[in-house]
Amino acid sequence: MRALVSRSVAAGLLALSLLASVASAGAASAADADRLDRIAAALRRSPVFVDPDVSYLLDARDRAALGKQIGAAGIPIYLVGVPLLREDESGGEADYFTYLLQRRLGRPGVYLVADQNGDLDWTSYQVPRKTSLDFGIASGGTSLPGRLHNVIDAFTRAPSAAPSTPPTPRTPEPNSRDQKPSAAKLAGEFAKVFFPVLIVSAVVLWPLWLISRLVFVGVRRGVRGDSRTFKQRRLRRKAAAELTRLAEALGHADGNHGRGRATADYDAARLLYDERSDPGSLFGVVVLALDGQDALRADTATPDPRCMVDPLHGPAPETARVRLPGLPERRRPLCAACPQAAKEERQPLMLIIDGEKRPYYQAPGLWEKIRGRHANLPEDVLEYLGVE
Repeated sequence: MRALVSRSVAAGLLALSLLASVASAGAASAADADRLDRIAAALRRSPVFVDPDVSYLLDARDRAALGKQIGAAGIPIYLVGVPLLREDESGGEADYFTYLLQRRLGRPGVYLVADQNGDLDWTSYQVPRKTSLDFGIASGGTSLPGRLHNVIDAFTRAPSAAPSTPPTPRTPEPNSRDQKPSAAKLAGEFAKVFFPVLIVSAVVLWPLWLISRLVFVGVRRGVRGDSRTFKQRRLRRKAAAELTRLAEALGHADGNHGRGRATADYDAARLLYDERSDPGSLFGVVVLALDGQDALRADTATPDPRCMVDPLHGPAPETARVRLPGLPERRRPLCAACPQAAKEERQPLMLIIDGEKRPYYQAPGLWEKIRGRHANLPEDVLEYLGVE
């Protein structure tokens, strides 16, 4: 009991310290408003704006060329390169930042937003063009200037459609820095709840801890049979099986337009399988082998990307906005079933990494390097392996 009391007191003091640190939130919020005003003012002068913090995204020549292309597009287009962080007004989400910027600028147009990682997103406000563009245009292996050129060109050539306004995006969950409780209120609230909680915890915490341990053991045992969770041994078996299937399919691929892509996938997957044994690399072998099989099955050198929720679901010919654990809400390739699935059923495939269950796209190493790019998937893997 003495240890429990000591821990509770320490936790309470720490909580007070952390909550007191939010006193600077007002100044940060003002900075966010200034940033939107600054970007909107710049867009009234030029349709291309790149924040100095991400100037590496586009050099002066790229900005001039893209500005000239936008000027000839025949529709209003605004291009913004800007950091999108969890603690700023965007909450790290491009669609919410675009919504705030369009309200601040007050003009119809196609708003293209590139974040600090070079990820590209767009939203169309009251523009008479069809807005459902192919995901590959924005996520291919080309450079950011090349992808921007392709998206602008796609909107320029898109068929006419009735102008529309997209739904208002969901407001990001508030960050702790947006909470501004006063020191007096914090002290009062702390005193009001601390002592009752201390007494109740002594009576309830111990049996609850025992129950939670039993539940944890049961869940851990259940994970072993979870079809959406791959441990090392199962992952290696899956990688070997898909490699074998691809090799067999290549033996009957004479005249198939997807043979070149499938062969490149096989070579990269075979090398990756031989040289790396971490979970992310082994799952990369699976994805490469499936990509090659898709190319042969569809008789094409440019197969559709695989479902972002779980690549084992199958090809994803279309995209939809989706929020996945650890990722902001954004357009992502989804299989036919995932957009209709309930949120609790749309869970990503998991890998056991360092004893923890994590989404496959958070595996360190390969996935951090290629970031799920699709258009040049085998080439990206060979680059990751250092193969010229």
